Amino acid sequence: MIYWLRLFGLIFLVICVIAVIGALLPRSYDFEVKQTISASPEQIYQEIETLPKWQAWSQWSLESETVKSLEYSEDGLSQTWTDERGEGNLWITERNESQSVNYSMTFANFPEMKSTIELTPLNARSTEVRWRSQGQLPGGPFYGYFGPFFSTGMKSHYQYGLSKIAKIVAP
Repeated sequence: MIYWLRLFGLIFLVICVIAVIGALLPRSYDFEVKQTISASPEQIYQEIETLPKWQAWSQWSLESETVKSLEYSEDGLSQTWTDERGEGNLWITERNESQSVNYSMTFANFPEMKSTIELTPLNARSTEVRWRSQGQLPGGPFYGYFGPFFSTGMKSHYQYGLSKIAKIVAP
């Protein structure tokens, strides 16, 4: 019996140490992807200026296996969706013609994420597109461990979107 109590105590201690370390790890994230696209900023801006146009290139579209419903505001500047992991909201907060689109997003129990898609002309037919997001992961003892995986996963989604935009504007 003492053996089992000691073993249980040791397992409990290890779990507590892992939880405390996780609670102390940073929860903030700040990541970006860049891609040079053979198109003018004006051509690219047409694809990112309103949310219904994102269906053509975003991985988070009705074609996704996980998205169950998706609705847009009348002006196309906000959307709500439901998928198998929860509900989300995305809204465009600022648009600068042929330069950038800023938006905010909430999903499930995650705090608000602020993002920017910025267009920088390199020459007459080439634009650098920079997609950057910043925010915090939810509280809790294990989300600190999740941070690096979250950024890596989101960067791959963003890279996918930029690659699709490149195919749309410069087929």
